[in-house]
Amino acid sequence: MDIAWRPLEYDDLPALHAFLLEVAAADGQDRVDTLGELQSGFRDPWSDPALDARVAFTADGALAAFARCFAHPDPQHEAVVWLWFDVRPALRGRGLEDAALDWLEARAAELAQRAPAGLERLLRCGMPDTVTHKINLVQARGYAPIRHFYRMRRDLRQPIPDLRLPDGLTLRTFAPELSPALHAAHNEAFSDHWGFEAETPEDWELFYVTAENFRPDLTLLALDGGQIAAYSINRVYAEDNARTGDKAAQIGQLGTRRAWRKRGLASALLCESMRRFREAGFETATLGVDSENLTGALAIYERLGFTVDKRFITFGKAVGLAAGAALLPAA
Repeated sequence: MDIAWRPLEYDDLPALHAFLLEVAAADGQDRVDTLGELQSGFRDPWSDPALDARVAFTADGALAAFARCFAHPDPQHEAVVWLWFDVRPALRGRGLEDAALDWLEARAAELAQRAPAGLERLLRCGMPDTVTHKINLVQARGYAPIRHFYRMRRDLRQPIPDLRLPDGLTLRTFAPELSPALHAAHNEAFSDHWGFEAETPEDWELFYVTAENFRPDLTLLALDGGQIAAYSINRVYAEDNARTGDKAAQIGQLGTRRAWRKRGLASALLCESMRRFREAGFETATLGVDSENLTGALAIYERLGFTVDKRFITFGKAVGLAAGAALLPAA
């Protein structure tokens, strides 16, 4: 098979978007990065596309495979390199997956070597539990399942509990002047979550407050005086909705700062978010949750009517340090 690998370029993104749509259709997945998201994330602060991403093309110019790795620029807890790869469905099983992973693992070893001394160096990749071809591939390379996540759904046409914030707290929708305080509150609220590294200001700007899926009009903050006690950062993936016929809005990040926990703030914000979703014409609320979340989030969501829709597995293994990145074959 005549295949040429090279670094990802900005002009490849329309072809990459079409490739990802084809992969999602074959694998039964409904969440796909839009072209706009690929463009805004091209120069991800965690990943230099010239060094950390590769694409493979067939002789007739069709995109055959994609690989990219991501590493936090200033890790504090673990030196994790995340791997993202896929192969066009019609070309699977012909060695492209192994070629992509060979390169990713070697590049990840280079990135891991740059991390601060004393941090554990790890490779991780996440995938739906239904993509058995990828699961078998990574397990054969020594990756083990280390965490499970759920995507949950809730029918907004069913009654929503009338839970409200406790007395003394006020409800506000997001406003730009609240962004720095919300950034700080989010980093505090998620600091004890598995695998979390603080969002940098650049991350916050790119993936939160300027992201095309971010809905400031639906994002809610619970204020105690001038302090953010809890929040629900809410999102709408309009292109996915249009493609699938779904009418869904997402509870993107729901967090409560430690001093305000165990007072029902998360449940109140979740119910208010659902009410506002319904008023805006949405029929379904979705959210993601770590199945082992220590704050009891899964039980809260189940009590409020959410059920598991899809399951995802994070696989991991220790980095095998290497002298340099493997070269992908030119043909």
